[in-house]
Amino acid sequence: MPTMAESAIVGGFFGLEPPDCCGEADSVLARWVGAEGWTGFHNARSGFAWLVRSLAPGTVWMPSYLCADMDVPTDAVKRRYRVDSSLRLADPDFEATLASGDMVVAVAYFGAPVCERLRRIARRRRDVTWVEDRAQALVIDDADGVADAWRLYSPRKLMGVGDGGLVVGPVDGLPAPELAAPPPSSLAAAAARAEAKTRRAVEAAYRLFVGIERDHAVANLSMAEPTRIRLSSIAWSPMARRRRENFAVLDGLLQDHAAPVAERLRGILAPFGLPLSLPKRRDEVAARLAADGLFCAVHWRDLGGGPADATAGGVRDAMLTLPLDHRYGPEDMSRLGNAVLQALS
Repeated sequence: MPTMAESAIVGGFFGLEPPDCCGEADSVLARWVGAEGWTGFHNARSGFAWLVRSLAPGTVWMPSYLCADMDVPTDAVKRRYRVDSSLRLADPDFEATLASGDMVVAVAYFGAPVCERLRRIARRRRDVTWVEDRAQALVIDDADGVADAWRLYSPRKLMGVGDGGLVVGPVDGLPAPELAAPPPSSLAAAAARAEAKTRRAVEAAYRLFVGIERDHAVANLSMAEPTRIRLSSIAWSPMARRRRENFAVLDGLLQDHAAPVAERLRGILAPFGLPLSLPKRRDEVAARLAADGLFCAVHWRDLGGGPADATAGGVRDAMLTLPLDHRYGPEDMSRLGNAVLQALS
């Protein structure tokens, strides 16, 4: 297969998002925040760490399948609850193990609503603090959210902004975080995104991003003002529509290779990507695609929380996520899907 031109790359580091001058009420920020309070941090896990410190739960429960970055330093006991291969709650006795004052992190995997069983438990257990991790969710139908939950957003995973993590909820009831100004590296990241139009620039920007993440994993740093301005001026609905359209193309080509969680993405407002299950071949296929400028993500190589259980470890070792965000159209998706089929043939 011939090497793709630099202009034909798919996936990888987001270029800086151009503001589209939508009405502020239609913006990403307005859709995420609504009338609730919110605080903007340098990244989402810093916001989560602040929330845990402020609420001081007895035990923080997180799913067995979750990025290690969320394993933030805390004095609270941290425990994992099991999920099945479709990333739904698998522990039949989970509700009974919860104590009053605990915190549960429920993840909207790949933009799909949190599994119904966890949402039912949340409606019953108002003595538990619920945190809905929407890092992979551009938008979720209001009726499908976790009742009375704090919400975490990570715009850098969804669009081209220099930094940012949002904690949405009754922040007025908590001591305000003492946040320092974002580091100059935030502006450097934004500048790098602005130049990320060719494969070489994308790779350089990604290396910068990795360095920034390593230096500022969890810190009391605010979200940069240029990020807030962009989130206030970018419309969410065109991005969501493009994600649905692109998902349909990829799903039509690759349904036989889709991971079990993919069934939960059909018909939702804004899929994050198409997760494939490629046991024993995931890294080989990812490398072949990358050689042709098709960059696909692994969610997640490091799950944190000690040794992964068998199900979470199996999902981790087989999963490859195909990008389908608003940068692309049906032709890009057809090319990507057919490249996967060729790599698997």
